[in-house]
Amino acid sequence: MNSKGMMNKGGQFFLIAAIVIIIVIVSVVTISNYTEKKNEIKLYDLKQEMGIESQQVLDYGTYNNLNSDEMRGLMENFIENYVDYIEEEKNIYFIFGNKQEINALGYQEINNESVCIKLNPPSEGSSENAECIPLQMQETQTFSPDNTGAINVVVIRIDSNEYQFRLKPGENFYFVIWQKAGGQKNVVTSSG
Repeated sequence: MNSKGMMNKGGQFFLIAAIVIIIVIVSVVTISNYTEKKNEIKLYDLKQEMGIESQQVLDYGTYNNLNSDEMRGLMENFIENYVDYIEEEKNIYFIFGNKQEINALGYQEINNESVCIKLNPPSEGSSENAECIPLQMQETQTFSPDNTGAINVVVIRIDSNEYQFRLKPGENFYFVIWQKAGGQKNVVTSSG
């Protein structure tokens, strides 16, 4: 072979090597972006899934006429199993119960946030300020109505963010889930 043929083969080798390196870099970036989007999508799928399954558990308890202690035990078991089922690191907070007795339960795996519960907060523009009761993590706290006779609204305050849930007649189940994905904080809540 002549030297010109050897140079063409050497140039081809470097061209193929450059193409392979570009493909590898593009693949890594694509997989990274896909993984971040997949985690975000999974969080929203989790919201729908938890909404459906929690309603079935509430329906079971109501159909079987469980008293408040039995219903609390049923919901605590559901929550514990669901928290174990969710594999990603997350902070998750639950509110469940009825207008006569509401329960709160929280799990923190990412950051230790300041979390508290407000019952029947005053309407906007009011000079009153509802007491914010600190939430103990991984321990169910039960709240009863004050002198108003019923709990109509529950607010979960997480650091400076407030999530308000208006209680409906019968048994209620609400949640707030947040996790970090791609350096961003993603939050989903049940309808409230």
